[in-house]
Amino acid sequence: MPTVQRDGTELFYTLDGPEDAPALMLSNSLGTTHRMWEPQIAAFSETYRVIRYDRRGHGQSSSPPGPYSIEDLGADALAIMDAAGVKSVRWCGLSMGAMTGLWLASHAPERIEKLVAVSAATFMPPPELWNGRIKTAQDKGIEVLVAPTMQRWFTAGFLKGSQDKVAFIREQFLQTSVEGFCGCAAAMRDMDQRESVREIKAPTLVIVGSDDQGTTPAEAGFIVNRIPDARGVILKGSHIVNVEQPEAFTKAVLDFLA
Repeated sequence: MPTVQRDGTELFYTLDGPEDAPALMLSNSLGTTHRMWEPQIAAFSETYRVIRYDRRGHGQSSSPPGPYSIEDLGADALAIMDAAGVKSVRWCGLSMGAMTGLWLASHAPERIEKLVAVSAATFMPPPELWNGRIKTAQDKGIEVLVAPTMQRWFTAGFLKGSQDKVAFIREQFLQTSVEGFCGCAAAMRDMDQRESVREIKAPTLVIVGSDDQGTTPAEAGFIVNRIPDARGVILKGSHIVNVEQPEAFTKAVLDFLA
């Protein structure tokens, strides 16, 4: 599988779909890997050259010492685009992947043709919340964080009725290195894109789960109102809405990108 080096960090990525098709780059949440997009990959790769990757500190990418920044994560994505030989992409990111997409669309606009920001936020206070999660991971390990994280990421009914799909995400979370989790959590803590998103010119779709308590429908509305001509879609579910509502999510994304 291909990798690229940037700033001493090895970044793992995969390619699916026709080589001559338009590029669609997928970026996952904190605590997951490129595999979180498996519910979409068959449909997406029919039409697009799909680039998936493991963010630094996750999956098969390396875990350099933190803290990381949203600028680091954006530069990593640009290095992967260059390695994959694409000048610009359609971008679909969820949570931290969406926040990376917002940064790219405002700081490297020529690289982002269309933007799908899922479970997104421009600002994630209070810093004490992130500092607490970082300290817990450092002192007690990732395992202590998994149960409350799954409760935030999925609705109660989905947790009870779709345990295999929840386990698919839980497994990825548990495989995240402490260094990678803490480095990325610091990037979330320190991020503030409330003003810079006003500069985004790419056609933008903002998708949010109706029951998402972390990146709420209100925050999605804030982003829609800040980006000219952006559109919003609310799907029934919580934070990892591409897993909780795979069919509706896939249709919303493909309809927008077409």
